Amino acid sequence: MEEEMTLDLRELFWILKKRVKLIISITAAATIIAGIISFFLIAPTYQCKVSLVVGKGEASTSVSKNYDYNEVMMYQKLVKTYAQIAKLDSVAEDVIKKGNLQMSVKNFQGIVKVTPQADTQILDLAVENKDPYKAKEITDIFTEVFIKKAVDAIPSGNIQVLDKAQVPEKPIKPKNKLNIAIAFFLGLMVSVGSAFLLEYMDNTIKTDEDISKILDLPVVGVIPEHEK
Repeated sequence: MEEEMTLDLRELFWILKKRVKLIISITAAATIIAGIISFFLIAPTYQCKVSLVVGKGEASTSVSKNYDYNEVMMYQKLVKTYAQIAKLDSVAEDVIKKGNLQMSVKNFQGIVKVTPQADTQILDLAVENKDPYKAKEITDIFTEVFIKKAVDAIPSGNIQVLDKAQVPEKPIKPKNKLNIAIAFFLGLMVSVGSAFLLEYMDNTIKTDEDISKILDLPVVGVIPEHEK
């Protein structure tokens, strides 16, 4: 059993060595193509984010500044309600109108993300755009429109900007290193698979081992090749 396994491993390594040029070529081609697409063909996308906190209103006195458990749970549920308000078509329509954006409601909702942070009173609003300055501009308008709409809907709640939107310095997409790494491993897998497939389809006899393996006949002798 160990001898057969050793022979099989040797055969596998022999196949890989035999097709090493094919493996290197396909892997390198996939990696280079992914690099070119990521760095030169895909336009970078920037994301601008603002964090909001939901809490007591400004009219609250200093006596009631402390939160009890029930209030915390109430505000955490309120954050989820506000998150749904931020996703309304009417909010998108107002942002598009105020920002004079040339896009549909569906397209606008596709570039924004509304994320309530788990077990907190914090709500994150994020906007993606090819232009980092435009991303911040839309984020500011989105924040303003959303706060007004949310307060109108639930006057008892209070929303304050916890972390202001900043012009993003680095794009979030494409992820060049990740794309190249994925392309490298996919290229390697495809090339190795192609090497074994070609070897499987190649039924020509080249060595005495091929005769024993394919024809199941013993090799009596070998005729040496002579140059003319």
